[in-house]
Amino acid sequence: MYNDDGNVATSIQRRLMSATQHQASAVVFDLDGVLIDSTPFHSRAFEEVFRPFGIRDFDYRQYAGWKTANVIENVLRRAGQEPAAQLISELAAAKSRLARENLIAANPVAPDCIPVLERLAREYSLALSSSGSRASIDLFLSSNGCAHLFQSILCGDDVSFAKPHPEIYRRTFAALNVTPGAAVVVEDAIAGIQAARAAGAGVVIGVEGTFSASQLSGAGADGVIPGVRDLPGFLFDAYASAVSTKN
Repeated sequence: MYNDDGNVATSIQRRLMSATQHQASAVVFDLDGVLIDSTPFHSRAFEEVFRPFGIRDFDYRQYAGWKTANVIENVLRRAGQEPAAQLISELAAAKSRLARENLIAANPVAPDCIPVLERLAREYSLALSSSGSRASIDLFLSSNGCAHLFQSILCGDDVSFAKPHPEIYRRTFAALNVTPGAAVVVEDAIAGIQAARAAGAGVVIGVEGTFSASQLSGAGADGVIPGVRDLPGFLFDAYASAVSTKN
């Protein structure tokens, strides 16, 4: 467990004892940056569509967790453009196509991702809640044969408001029929952590990569792990400690 003040275990134990009665019932995953290492692919695709507009300083980290169309509009407006809705739509489609083509070729699934999902699915209800497009999610699921592991799958196309708005997580908890406090959310982006926290998730775990451990903790993550392969051990340690403390 990683945290600047060393109180991660205590914080999670307290949340678990008060919100989940020893054991969470659901684990909800973001996709990009958590289950797949897609950040470089999305970043390069955005850079390519922005290049004709003279934009050379695009920083993907500022927009991790946003819908693609919202990123396009925001970046162009900050560059002094007044983009029409049709242009935004065309550029968003071009960006998604570029990223998808490269992701198909690479399939950069996180180390041990599928075995971890298979293991957790035996103990928890799993859900996927991503700001990405339906096509991106379907690509991940079909490439790795793991759709059957998730009891709820929501993407950016399914919601009216993108993260950090809590809509996608509120809808996920409802679809799983779990109270927010009984859910663990796993996120790599500040916007996602803020969304999960606003939705009332019992525990929010950050994954290092897009942002540093200190940035994720500062955004509200209860704990931070290096990668999804570390999640089962993290959960086991936290819950075992919570049960031991309560008993």
